[in-house]
Amino acid sequence: MAAPVHDERKPERAMWSKACRLWITLDCRMYTLYEGRLFPVVGSRRMDERLRASNGIWRRRNNVNPITGGVGSTARRLMPMVVALGTLLMGGWFMAHTAPGHIPDIWAHVYRIVGITNGDTLARPVESQSYLHSTTGNVGGYVDQEWIDFSLEYYDGYDPAVVKPETLVYDGRDGADVPCNNAAVNSPVAYAPQLVGFLVGKAFGLSPLATYHCAEALMLVVSTLLGAVSVMLLPKWRIVCGLVMLCPLMLRHNSFAISADSFTQAMVFLLSCMVFRAFLRKVSTAYCVALAAVCVAVVMCKFIYGPLCLLTLLIPWAQHRLSTAARTDGVGDAVGAMADEVPPDVPLHRDPHMWILAIGDALAIGWLMVWMKLTGWFVTTPLMVSYEEMTARKTALLTDPDTILSALKAVFASIVQAKSNLDRPIDSLVIRLCWILMLAVLVAVLAASVLRAFERSMSAFCWGTTVMSFGIVMLMYVALWLQYTPTDASAVEGMQHRYFLPLTVLCTLCTCECLQAIAARLRR
Repeated sequence: MAAPVHDERKPERAMWSKACRLWITLDCRMYTLYEGRLFPVVGSRRMDERLRASNGIWRRRNNVNPITGGVGSTARRLMPMVVALGTLLMGGWFMAHTAPGHIPDIWAHVYRIVGITNGDTLARPVESQSYLHSTTGNVGGYVDQEWIDFSLEYYDGYDPAVVKPETLVYDGRDGADVPCNNAAVNSPVAYAPQLVGFLVGKAFGLSPLATYHCAEALMLVVSTLLGAVSVMLLPKWRIVCGLVMLCPLMLRHNSFAISADSFTQAMVFLLSCMVFRAFLRKVSTAYCVALAAVCVAVVMCKFIYGPLCLLTLLIPWAQHRLSTAARTDGVGDAVGAMADEVPPDVPLHRDPHMWILAIGDALAIGWLMVWMKLTGWFVTTPLMVSYEEMTARKTALLTDPDTILSALKAVFASIVQAKSNLDRPIDSLVIRLCWILMLAVLVAVLAASVLRAFERSMSAFCWGTTVMSFGIVMLMYVALWLQYTPTDASAVEGMQHRYFLPLTVLCTLCTCECLQAIAARLRR
């Protein structure tokens, strides 16, 4: 009987088989085992590319075409750079073709920023009026004469927030107090990039026009960087979210405009991507600290998007589920050591990540309460709704069932009619489209839940996203009913499609996860 032939390649084949099996198990987590060592999967080039192509099972499980799979991988890896270049080029084109003064509420924002540079961090009562604020109850700050002249020079009827020169009261200084009620509620953080541009212009004695463009350019650079970082943080759906961020509707104004909306949109995009990553990948303590800081910054930009910060409280629970799954696969100790992981047997109330994120949310809520106290003594548009009327509406909304019913009817009528500010047809069309897309998100989440296609943590993410998104939009309608809608109006006035835009990335991620889960469930 012949002696068995010894195959020297057998141990190597066994090693590759073991590595591929472990890769298949952990392809949706953070690490993979190769030659006895753990390597990061996302964002690392240390992992040998041969591991990805070593077994057809990995390709079939992840729906990767053997011919086009490399192209998709390359596009995904390059997507942060594509978003950065696209934002810079398209945003720069829009900036070059947008004349000064042709941004919504631009002069109110300019007056607000100039007032901050002159020390008026908090708005105060002023006697002057604008075409939008042409009654009593106006608030604002001190604005240099060169900026008053600049706004009057470029005013062509687009933005009625420009000051009426005949109402200005001079006290011997080279400037006057100017109203900016609809921008006075914004904190300096909401204008951080533009504020730096105005301070640079003031320090170097630049003309108002040069300072104006400097502030726009700085905002464009910040939008570019934050957009690229946001896409880079995504463990999946980079291409889809990158294309959403590059939509001209997103970049037309909010990529560069001197407005609180610009920095707010960029920060909400960053928050959305950071939260999504934490539901799919192990994150460190430093990451949680950064996430808590972003939450506070979002609330300081525009507190209406503050409810999104509550999603972070689900992250420690999701992280525990990831740790449990990793230990079930037999690599928990190594993963935990490399990922700064909290052991899954530690209770949530003792998890440092929970405390960090809870403190961040508490700071955000504390800031919100303080800022609303400091700015709650005036209204944004006294011409439409006076402070006394707004206070009466607020009290009745909390105590009178008839007022609550009336407010709900006005909100519902505005939604059904897709009513926009000044009844602009294009704005109404986009608002209607936004509502259709939000309803589509809700249907997708419901379908995935009915089919039980979700893993628990992703179910929590998708339902939390849906509830928070609808809640934020409804809060916008209530705020507009309180401060902008005349008494005799049958529907809420003042809604604009730009208020929906910061929610698009989070809703896109939610929808993609739902559709993927439904498709996987139907294939079983």
